[in-house]
Amino acid sequence: MLHGNGEDHHVFDLMVPALGARRTLVGIDMRAHGRSPRGDGPLRIATMADDVAEVLDELGLVGADVLGFSDGGNVALELAVRHPAGVGRLVVVGANLFPAGLTASTVAEIRAAHAVVGALARVLPALRVRAEKVALMVHDPCLDPADLAHVRVPTLVVVGERDLVRPEHTRLVVDSIPGARLAVVPRAGHLLPRRRPAELAALVDDFLAVAALR
Repeated sequence: MLHGNGEDHHVFDLMVPALGARRTLVGIDMRAHGRSPRGDGPLRIATMADDVAEVLDELGLVGADVLGFSDGGNVALELAVRHPAGVGRLVVVGANLFPAGLTASTVAEIRAAHAVVGALARVLPALRVRAEKVALMVHDPCLDPADLAHVRVPTLVVVGERDLVRPEHTRLVVDSIPGARLAVVPRAGHLLPRRRPAELAALVDDFLAVAALR
């Protein structure tokens, strides 16, 4: 279970009772989030995907079912492209392939926050990691839709009807992954794990049950 930008694995807490009833759940805090250290090198979605691959290898998990929300969904897509053996079934929620896939108003808000937090971080070192996280949304992800053609695992793409991801961009994600399914949660925004946890858990549960029969 891979959380979004500025969060930790607890974003999925309200889904744990439903999803954990018949399976083991592994919540990962991305680098520079939650209890995970910042680490070295640039803070990038691709680097985080490599981190997840290391965790799966350390735990001896091959072909794990992966649920990613927001930036965690972007990490999950990168994981499926860069480390295909690590993923068995894939669910991405509110994911995008590149920043322009978000709505214009969302992109404008992120850029404004980036300018403000970036300027403050130059004089307040305590804000530097926060500035890096905002910058991550300005510059990442950088996924080529053509690369998703190599994702050969059952995939469910979930968005809220009023998501921050543009509908046509979500359609691009779905159309780029062979056999991917789309689920749109009516009258919902971006924060499905917190605002609509029961519905999202049911979608995930149903998808994994059907995918297991293939």
